[in-house]
Amino acid sequence: MSFTLPELPYAYEALQPYMSKETLEYHHDKHHAAYVTNANNLIKGSGLEGKSLEEVVKDSFGKNAPLFNNAAQHYNHLHFWKWLKPNGGGATPGAVEKAITEAAPVAPCGAGTLCRRPLSRG
Repeated sequence: MSFTLPELPYAYEALQPYMSKETLEYHHDKHHAAYVTNANNLIKGSGLEGKSLEEVVKDSFGKNAPLFNNAAQHYNHLHFWKWLKPNGGGATPGAVEKAITEAAPVAPCGAGTLCRRPLSRG
């Protein structure tokens, strides 16, 4: 089985102004593509040829770091593209929103440190 770079589920311009066309082109067409190319090259002779991406990630963990890293990043990016969507956002699921709003907020204190102190919610 050979890994392939999927088409994006939206146009390169679809995420503007939050992600530029150029950023999406680079991240998909070069960055993600490199993980696919590397994984395809590294799988040769590994004994994992013909396995699914998930099996390659699981079976290479702790045994073949270069293959694991590239296959796992390919897996991550497959999901990343699906998590983004034009006009995305919307309501946070109830339990998640409750946990966020009830948690003690964390605010920058300066010099790269974080402090627990109330943040304005307005």
